[in-house]
Amino acid sequence: MEEKKLGIVFASGAANRVCCVVVYTAAALSMGWRVTIHLVNEGLVAFRKDTANKLWSDDIKDYSIVLKEYEKYLSAFLGNVKEMIKQGKFQNWPEALADLKNTFGDKLHIYACPLAAATYGVKKEDLLDIVDDIKDANAFLEEVYGGVTMYI
Repeated sequence: MEEKKLGIVFASGAANRVCCVVVYTAAALSMGWRVTIHLVNEGLVAFRKDTANKLWSDDIKDYSIVLKEYEKYLSAFLGNVKEMIKQGKFQNWPEALADLKNTFGDKLHIYACPLAAATYGVKKEDLLDIVDDIKDANAFLEEVYGGVTMYI
């Protein structure tokens, strides 16, 4: 039986989108799938050591993307997430991904796009330790070939 694969291209970097990365990664891994995340554009910037924990800070609204008409719902979402983290019902996203890497090992890869790294001035050492390497789109596509790919 062929191994199931999920590729996630994370481009937005927004707090209200990073949880989708965690949820779909956790779901796929728990079902035995291999998951590869490719960090591009602001998605790469979100994984910087100096940026990652700001996504769930008091200024969480500043790190979210929302249409004006959905703003009232974003406030509810962000308030609920912060409360769930306080209550231990929801894990901070860098910790959640680190736990998934520890639990599932080589079934989860996180790569930074070299073009995004160059244009945003990001080096490997600037990124969270959960980022495995800097690899291009060709490497990402080869790794996820035949699987499902999501763009977030």
